[in-house]
Amino acid sequence: MLDSPDLLCYTDYSKRKGASTMINVRRIRKLQNNDGLTLKAGKVITYKSGWQVATEGRECATPAEAMKAVKAYNGNCGIWFSDGIYYIDKSHRVNTKREALTIGKACNQISVLRWRDLALVYC
Repeated sequence: MLDSPDLLCYTDYSKRKGASTMINVRRIRKLQNNDGLTLKAGKVITYKSGWQVATEGRECATPAEAMKAVKAYNGNCGIWFSDGIYYIDKSHRVNTKREALTIGKACNQISVLRWRDLALVYC
């Protein structure tokens, strides 16, 4: 849920102990050229193995627009900042390179991410 237009924070209001604030627009603003993040339920996540592949995406010109796109994907997405544009992709982790490349090609992606060393492999 989007708190307020001023704060632009994606927040989990569950009553579980340790519930925390999700990624916010300030974190998006801090991205440098060619930086990125992967989110699961709005929290930054990394994996030790497997592959990350996008199935669809949006381009955003501002951090506020990027935050709205993150919300639209329920916080399950990747964010990439390059040359003044924020790329927000609905992405999924899969176990094999073959599966990642098959999905990537079918969804017209340029590359997939190998988690082990954060290398990009072109489709």
